[in-house]
Parts: sequence; structure tokens; C-alpha cells
Amino acid sequence: MTLARRDAFLVTLVYLGLTLVLTWPLAAGLARDIPGDFGDPLFSAWAMAWAATHLGPGWWHANIFAPHPLALAYSEHFLPQGLQAWPFFAATHNPIVGYNVVFVSTFVASGLGAFLLGRELTGSRAAGFVAGLAFAFSPFRIASMPHLQVLSSAWMPLVLYGLRRYFVSGRTWPLAGAAAAWLLQNLSCGYYLLFFSPVVVLYIVWELTARKLWTNRLVVARVAIACAAVAAATVPFLVPYLELRRLGFNPRSLAETKKFSADVYAFLTADPNLWLWGPVATSWQEAEGVLFPGLTIVVLAAIGVALGDAPARTASRELGRRALRSASMLFITLCWLAVVGLLLGWSIRLPGLRVTELWRTVIVAAVATAAWLAASPRARAATRAWLASPRGIFTAMTIFAAIMALGPEIHAKGRTIAETSLYAFFYQYVPGYDGVRVPARFAMIVTLGLSMLAAFGAARLERYGRRVLVALACLFIVAEAVAVPIPINENSTKYAQSGLAPLPARVETGAAAPPVYRFMAGLPDDSVIIELPLGEPAFDIRYMFYSTGHWKRLVNGYSGGAPLAYEFLTEALKDVGSRPERAWEAVVASSATHAVVHEGSFEGERGRLFSDWLRTHGATDVAVFGTDRVLALPMSRKTGDRDRPAAPAPLSAARYWF
Repeated sequence: MTLARRDAFLVTLVYLGLTLVLTWPLAAGLARDIPGDFGDPLFSAWAMAWAATHLGPGWWHANIFAPHPLALAYSEHFLPQGLQAWPFFAATHNPIVGYNVVFVSTFVASGLGAFLLGRELTGSRAAGFVAGLAFAFSPFRIASMPHLQVLSSAWMPLVLYGLRRYFVSGRTWPLAGAAAAWLLQNLSCGYYLLFFSPVVVLYIVWELTARKLWTNRLVVARVAIACAAVAAATVPFLVPYLELRRLGFNPRSLAETKKFSADVYAFLTADPNLWLWGPVATSWQEAEGVLFPGLTIVVLAAIGVALGDAPARTASRELGRRALRSASMLFITLCWLAVVGLLLGWSIRLPGLRVTELWRTVIVAAVATAAWLAASPRARAATRAWLASPRGIFTAMTIFAAIMALGPEIHAKGRTIAETSLYAFFYQYVPGYDGVRVPARFAMIVTLGLSMLAAFGAARLERYGRRVLVALACLFIVAEAVAVPIPINENSTKYAQSGLAPLPARVETGAAAPPVYRFMAGLPDDSVIIELPLGEPAFDIRYMFYSTGHWKRLVNGYSGGAPLAYEFLTEALKDVGSRPERAWEAVVASSATHAVVHEGSFEGERGRLFSDWLRTHGATDVAVFGTDRVLALPMSRKTGDRDRPAAPAPLSAARYWF
């Protein structure tokens, strides 16, 4: 084993050990516990199990929202994660095992990828190790535990690592590896398909420019072929989403996009479960408002940016010129500090001076900087050198991602600082950006950029002989990520619908799963099941999770989108008592052949009343398991029509892609 491979193996073991410790007590219950809550993680486990068992024709037509097509495309498809979980699901038939293995791997693989990239950029194993810690265990990643697709960012550093190796060595294999990693990143998270791809393009342009390779036709052709191959392999996975758009999925409104954008103070707000920062960094506890990247990481990144190699100074014989340069630098510094102050919601009011408008101040600062560069050859040389260095491109990447995370408007503690921002341009002109709703997830790219800059900072400390400081920084990064014990099996019982009893505090698999689902596995393959209560996300997600044991088609469903007919059915079933015929017509339109009434999930006698209502319309009892009752629904259409799904209703204009 080569030294480089040995290092990669050893750091992988270290990152694995740290992951098991920092996500404790998950390691003690990999087969039964869910990190976070019973919301998105259960949905992700269902989607991964579907991919592991149904890849091929019909894969996009998942078993939810019957009879509507392309149900998997209402949200993330989780194909790479499902393939990764496939051996574990095949061996255990337990979707929790597969989910938890992939969950743990996101931390380990992210650390390994960042280690490889950081080591490649700095030439230092210690700096690479710091980069891996920073990317794998940033407080933002700890705060993102319920969102597996957000955690699935390990391919990002591997893309840039492969590209870097190609431009350094000229060998084709690293470029092919970068293309494969880029494709896997695109498929692992729809957000990163849109958010990270511009970063990759920016990095490629920077490499070609910094190395003056634009005239090298072979290099440009190879890179173009790699990009085209990634695009060609990605497009087929976009077609179902485009088809849903054609069928009626409208773009995200700007209002909703703004709601899930980051506030400036989100970068100063930490997850409340973090031991160190949770009680302290509480600036903005709102939706998508927990983006704190970690103080140690930011300090190391600042060292990496500020303490780069500077060009040799030349003595100036003219005191006046030095004074002018100092005054110019002071003015430029004050301008950019004013920009930072405005971003934080401050305003500057002095006698004869009032600074309150962000973009006007940015323009003044940019013009002053440009004038300084035009007048100073030494400043131009230093700036060119810095921009041509990896520190320059990763600084640009970090700033770009931070601005994009703020969304189409910029807010500081809820107050509008600027009515438009860079994200608004992408929303308006770049396809796909109007189909996602959480710009704040750009924070993962901010974390990647900071982790690489932190590697440069660690490498600088190492060169100065400050290895003890590097070791302490590693300890501090880990300390800032401690949130032990992490939330496990969180079960919210606050439901939008009234009259529902609390769901059990656990989900079970295998022989311990509710027996009604084992019975459902024996129903005919063409059965379509409606489970009641319906339309409450916490319940629908559990039905989906338990369907991994029988895979019959469900009328129920939960996703990032839903057919309009499902919303109508949900509302109709609320009126069973006052408008029973309207509710029955909605059930008939659903194509359901069987109903499962979880009578114990209703408060009082409402569950029994639902069963009686179905019987009055011809339903017959098939099986009873405690408070779970299975009824066969009557043939309400002419013979033979029961097997043919009803024509899908128009799709909801209020639901979207991811």
C-alpha cells in the first residue's frame, strides 16, 4: 500500500470513529433507530428502499399517490443512496439499516473527499486532515441531520479533486473520476445539481485561465467532452420533472423562496443541540436559520486567506506616495467594513455622512478598489497572484455561495437590507432555480469553501512551526460539533388535523411491524390501498415506510408535491359526517380496492364511524388486527375497470419538484 493510500485509509478510520461518537447513540441502534425525527428520514428510507427494489421500468411510478404517474418525481429520487443501501436492504429487508449506513457514510465520505482535496491543494497531510474535519463535522452538517439529501455532499470535494489532479498531471483517469463524481453529486441531491454545477464550471474556467490552457485544444476538448458526458447522463433524470412541470407543476413563487432563504444572522446561529454553541449562537432561530459554520473553521480560513505568499516589497523613496497608498487602503477598508455593517443591519449616521443603502455602498467600495488597482502596479501584481492561487478561487466560491444562500432578497433579522440579490438573477434566467425553494442550502458549498481555506490556514501554521496550534484546531473543530446525544426517534404529535390520536413512539420492522402490513403483503398484486386517517403527513409517511414490506400501491402519499386530486380527497374525507356522498365519490375516484381504517388512530369513536361509513357504501370486512380493520371496497365501476387506473387529475399548482 502506497503512503498516500495508507493515509487515506487511516483518516477514513478516524472519521468513521468520530462519526460514531458524534452521532451517538445511533451506533447502538443501527437496525431500529432513526436519527432526527419520523419525518423526512422515514421518507428517505422509503425512497431508498424503492430504488433498491424497483430500479428498471416503472421505477419513476412509485407506489404512492395512486393512480397518478411519476410519483417518485414529486421529490428527490435518492437513486445513488438507494444503490448504496441495496446490499443491506437485500440482506436484512430492513429499510432502517440501509438508511443508517448511508447516513453514517455521508460524514465519513465527506471527510475523506475533503482530506484528499485539501492535501492535494496544500501538499500537507495535516492540512488535509483539518479540511476533512471541517467539511465532515461542521456545525451546519450537524444541524442538517434530518435531511439525508443535504448531507449527501461527499461528491463535491471529489469532483474538484479529480479536476485538480487532471490539470496537474494531464492524465485522463482523474478527469473521468471527476465526471463520475459530478454525475453522482447531481443525482444525489437536486439542490446540488443546481447549486454546485455553477461552482464546478467556475473552477474549470479558473484552472484553464490560471494555467493559460485556453489555447491547448486537447485539454479544452477533453474537459468539454467530460462536461458534455455529465450533462448527457444527467438529462434523462430531469425528464420526469420536466414532464410534471408540463402537466401543471408551477414554479416556486418568489414569496416562498424568500421564506426559505437564509437571513444574514443565520450564519451566526447554531443548532440548539450543540453543546458549545447551541446556548450561545441564537441570533436567528427561524426556518433555515441555522447555518453557523463553526468559529475554528472560520478563524483558520481567515488565516488561510490573509497570510498567503505576498510579492516582495519594493522600497519607495517618496514618502508622499506611501502616505497616499495608506490613505487609499484605509478608505477602501472602511468602505468594505461599511458593506459588512449594512449586511448586519446596521446603518452609519455621522455629521455630514449617512450610509444606509447596501448596493450603493458596494458600488462605491468596488470603484475605489478598482481605482486603487489601476493606480498601483504592485497592487495589481499581488491581486493577480492571489486570484491565480487556489486560495483565490475558494474564496470566490465561498463568497458566491454565501450570497446565493441569502436568496432573492437580503434580510438581517427579518428586516429587508436589499430588495434584490444575485439569486434573483438565477431564479429568473437559469432553468430549474424556480423549481426549488431553499436557497439556504447553498450553505453546504460555503462549508466546502471554508474547509479548503481552513486547510490553507493549517498549512500556513504548519510552515511557521505551529503544529501544536494545528492539533488544537482539530480538537476545537470536533468540540464545536458535539451534540451528543443526538436526537433519535423524535415523534411530534402536533397534527394539522384535529381528532387524531398520537402515533406510537417507534417504528418497527420485520416481525415486529404491525401485523396488518404483513396481511397486506398477501393481497393481490393489483390491489390499491387507502389508509385512514389520510392527508396528515406524519401518518402518510408511516404508511409509506411500512409499505416497504408489501409494496402494494397506496392512495396515500407524502412528498415535496402532490396531485391536486389528493388534496381534494384529503378535504373530502374531513366532511364524512356532513357530506358523506362527496367523500365516497372521492374514494371511488382514487381507484382504491381496499381500505385500512386505523380506528385507534382516531380519538373517540371517529375510527369506528369511518368503518361504518365504508360499510354503508358496500365495503366488506376482510381482516381485523387489534384496532386496524381491513375492508374490501365494492366494484363501483363496470367489470374490468377496477384494474385500470383512473385518468390522473390535473396536478396541483401549489406543489413542486424537490
